[in-house]
Amino acid sequence: MTNFIPPMELLHKAILLALPRVPKAMIRRIAGRYIAGESIEGVLGVVSDLAAEGLWSTVDVLGENVTSDEEADRAEEEYLRLVERLSELAPPRQVSLKLTLLGLRVNESRLSDRLERIVRSAQRHGTSICLDMEDSSTTDATIRIFRWLKAEYADLSLAIQAYLHRSVEDLKSLLPLRPSLRICKGIYNEPPEIAFSDRRTIQENYVHLLELLIDGGGYPAIATHDPWLVSRALQMLASRGLGRNTHEFQMLLGVGEALRKEILASGSPLRLYCPYGPDWYAYSLRRLRENPRMGGYIFKSLFSTKVLRGGYLK
Repeated sequence: MTNFIPPMELLHKAILLALPRVPKAMIRRIAGRYIAGESIEGVLGVVSDLAAEGLWSTVDVLGENVTSDEEADRAEEEYLRLVERLSELAPPRQVSLKLTLLGLRVNESRLSDRLERIVRSAQRHGTSICLDMEDSSTTDATIRIFRWLKAEYADLSLAIQAYLHRSVEDLKSLLPLRPSLRICKGIYNEPPEIAFSDRRTIQENYVHLLELLIDGGGYPAIATHDPWLVSRALQMLASRGLGRNTHEFQMLLGVGEALRKEILASGSPLRLYCPYGPDWYAYSLRRLRENPRMGGYIFKSLFSTKVLRGGYLK
């Protein structure tokens, strides 16, 4: 007997296989929902608009896995410009750093120098920094660099991925720092030896990580679009009597708008992840592969010129 594959899953697989053939203009229309622009000017406008709605932002420069010091130097210059320009806006301000964009795979000594300059500038301008977590080959280095920077820079946070087997022990090892951690499910394709793939198991591990962090005196940034996890997190926060200065929720720009009202109504702060930059196309393809619902928008767009008009990419 063959295993039954739901029709929607077959459709999503077909859409993902067809992505390389989808016109770039159509990808741009869809990406406009969750890319905050191609330039600093564009993302500043989005962050300002979100602030007017009572929403916080974390800004990310698109790109990763550079292969030369020249590329990493250009990324550093962009981050430094971003930190300086964000200071024009009211706090709270946050910038998300990807270490492979700053040369982790090229020269770690040069990476350290770049990070010190960015962190010093962020501290001077009153902007917090979050170290993003990338694929598992970078996990050890990212945690080690977080520990090093945390000793000198208090307003620093780190992303941790609930689908990795190691994350519980990693979090426990960080608890003496009373860390600010962005807990997310994880998006990279990892082998079953190191990562969970079952949805329920990932959810349960996510809740376990959140409990450990809260009870250990850390600051959780609850990054999810999963309604079940949002509900569990809100129950956990309420049962412990934790106010809005003890945590935050995080979501991607343009995704999960229906959950925003529930989170904001609870009194919890909500921060949106706002990526920007000319590298929007490669990022968008990756997000579309990760998120079947986004892939469904492409299918709809093939038959309608009214789908997904507007957006942040002009």
